[in-house]
Amino acid sequence: MGNFNKTLKEKTLKQKSFLIIGLDPDPKKMPVKDIFQFNREIIDKTYDIVVGYKPQLAFYEAQGIEGMKMLAKTIEYIKNLPEKKLIIGDCKRSDIDSTSEAYAKAMFEYWDFDACTIVPYFGKDGIIPFSNYVNKGVFIVCKSSNKSGKEIQDVFSTKENLSVYQKVAKIASNLNTNNNIGLVMGATYPDQLSVIRKEHPDLPFLIPGIGHQKGDLEKVINYSTGGNTSTVLINSSRGIIYASNDKEKYGIFAREKALETNKKISDIYN
Repeated sequence: MGNFNKTLKEKTLKQKSFLIIGLDPDPKKMPVKDIFQFNREIIDKTYDIVVGYKPQLAFYEAQGIEGMKMLAKTIEYIKNLPEKKLIIGDCKRSDIDSTSEAYAKAMFEYWDFDACTIVPYFGKDGIIPFSNYVNKGVFIVCKSSNKSGKEIQDVFSTKENLSVYQKVAKIASNLNTNNNIGLVMGATYPDQLSVIRKEHPDLPFLIPGIGHQKGDLEKVINYSTGGNTSTVLINSSRGIIYASNDKEKYGIFAREKALETNKKISDIYN
């Protein structure tokens, strides 16, 4: 079996799509009460047009044990689809080395995610336990899509002549010996996305923020692809899964929104 980034390249080329759908079940927004029923309908209506899915663990953890059971059912359901889909566990874990080893085991052995998201602020000790899983992907938060992220991520070091987010990307690139590390780059900061793409042309990007957070899709595609279709995953969560609150048709509307997003991406890229 190849390393994760090679597998990612193959999947995006085969699917001819960059789109990942975030499965963020919020009881206040869901048109049905059952989390698994909600996820299953979204998946059934979209799996043939996307690269994969990204469950955000916080929404399942917030529902306690029952929520985690729904996560397990969702993962099992995706793994048994007619087409194999990428599953990214959006957990943003990391810690000292021994704790990161436990987190990595949970994400990659217990939950069996194909990839997960982590934060970089414990340095390489918090990253290596994840990247040691050669066939699994590690997306390190580099430039997040939220407004206050810049309070830390944009801090500039005159000694190194780098901002914090540039330093994170540099560390990620240096640790990418297994070719399984990528970066989370928010769509709401296209200029910084462009900077990192120029500095690190081979690292895959997982890009949230094009839907509800209104990231500029045209800039994102133009600044991030660099002519390489294998290095970008565009994530949309709320913009797709909550396209409708009609309990009979929300899956249909989700598909229409996913198709619309795919077309916009394709029109820009091509």
